[in-house]
Amino acid sequence: MKHAVLWAENKMQKDLKRKSIKQKITLNEFASEFFTSKDPHNFRLRNEKRNRRYFDDYYYRHQGRLNNYIFPQFGQYLMESISDVMIEDWLLTLKSYRNPAKDLADDSKNKILECMRMVFQEAKRQGYITNNPAREVQLINVEGESRKTFSELELFQMFPKNEEELLRIWQSRMWAVYFLIMRDTGFRPGEVAGLTLGSYNPQYKGIYTEQSIHHATRKVIKRIKTTGKGKNYKVGLLTNQTIEQLNKLIEEQDIKDRDGLLFLLEGRPLIPETANKHLKLSLRRTEVKLNGRTQYCLRHAFETALAGKVEEKVLLELMAHKSFRKEYDHRTPEDLFKQLQPAWEVIEKRTMMQ
Repeated sequence: MKHAVLWAENKMQKDLKRKSIKQKITLNEFASEFFTSKDPHNFRLRNEKRNRRYFDDYYYRHQGRLNNYIFPQFGQYLMESISDVMIEDWLLTLKSYRNPAKDLADDSKNKILECMRMVFQEAKRQGYITNNPAREVQLINVEGESRKTFSELELFQMFPKNEEELLRIWQSRMWAVYFLIMRDTGFRPGEVAGLTLGSYNPQYKGIYTEQSIHHATRKVIKRIKTTGKGKNYKVGLLTNQTIEQLNKLIEEQDIKDRDGLLFLLEGRPLIPETANKHLKLSLRRTEVKLNGRTQYCLRHAFETALAGKVEEKVLLELMAHKSFRKEYDHRTPEDLFKQLQPAWEVIEKRTMMQ
């Protein structure tokens, strides 16, 4: 018994010593490579073991938030000394590190807070702190930051029915088809770039994919963008105009390999940077002014055009979302009034004698 008591007391002293050491670690020391560490037990690998898989960019961007915002403010602080009040007071007045005179967008502030939550949660798991102060800070209600869209008139000008005019604007059939598919389906740029001959189903006038092109490496990734909030596939329907141009593209390029990519520029897959440059140049041949818009705005135009006109479950399937995302809906009051006209008769009848 005497030896057992001595052993227990010795172990308690060592545990307390280790605990006191952990309590004195700074945020910099704990999270210097939190999202990019090569450690076999790192944050990313544990995510993947839970089947939470994200693109490389997800981790690099979070590490960038640590390096550019969080470390400069809290890096030298002991982790146990950082409170929720300190985090909130700093977050609400945060400026862009690129332009210190400009307020950081609310959505960007929320992403920084989410980043802090993950780091502090891991510190809590490892015993460095007893609570996660970032969890006590509420996310900001994001308002007025949705992307711009393209109007129906602008889309008509961008994609005229006359084939000669269409090819004059886009300069090649490949580019015309690339943007036509984006118009018809609302697919993300990488998802359109990753389409193959096997993705195309002419019988049902449809496109289906489970892969995309990485925007930096140009490699085929056997999944679409997903963070657990969306579906792991994309499905879309094509208009007759797009089908006609796509069929001609397949014939002209003699595409026979079902796994072969439909869109290649000098033998390489397309990336958003290249496509956005081409969009900018192409719209100079139209009356449409880009005004800061990108190809991604075609995705917003797609949902806006269908919202309220098809069942919500159909719209969610086409967007590969699990719930309605209001930031994609750019309907005007006039659009809503027009869509609600069938209800007018029902409302009017309530005022009449039977």
